[in-house]
Amino acid sequence: MTGSSFVFGVGIDVVDIPSFAEQLGMPGSRFAESFTGAERRTSARQAQTSGNEAQHLAARWAAKEAFYKAWTAAEAGDEIPGASMDWSRIEVVKDRWGRPFIRLHEPLASVVTGALTRHFGGGAADNGHAVWHLSLSHDGPVAQAFVVGEWRRM
Repeated sequence: MTGSSFVFGVGIDVVDIPSFAEQLGMPGSRFAESFTGAERRTSARQAQTSGNEAQHLAARWAAKEAFYKAWTAAEAGDEIPGASMDWSRIEVVKDRWGRPFIRLHEPLASVVTGALTRHFGGGAADNGHAVWHLSLSHDGPVAQAFVVGEWRRM
């Protein structure tokens, strides 16, 4: 199956922005540590022209949750990271045209790649790789993200 691809997971998450903003501001909140410095700076910059920082961070949090759901859909029966997962290892960035995408950082990147390669690549990394498709939206008090995990064979 050279050059083929298939969807292995779909994730969606919806975040109530006012509740998220309240939790983000709480001392000791896990949300404060869940974002990279770049994500915080980008959200603050976006807030200068549209909405508020919490709105943009809420969309990024929804993306992290949606990614987790899409990834773990492929891990049926296997152990997956739970409460100990470092959410800042999942970063939402934009390409030069402003389209959002998921960037994974170590050690999570190796965990995800290794697990998916075992499932779909026959254990060999040259048998394919994961591609993550991301869509973000926010309207009124709600932010949402939709992630599709696709395996592309070489």
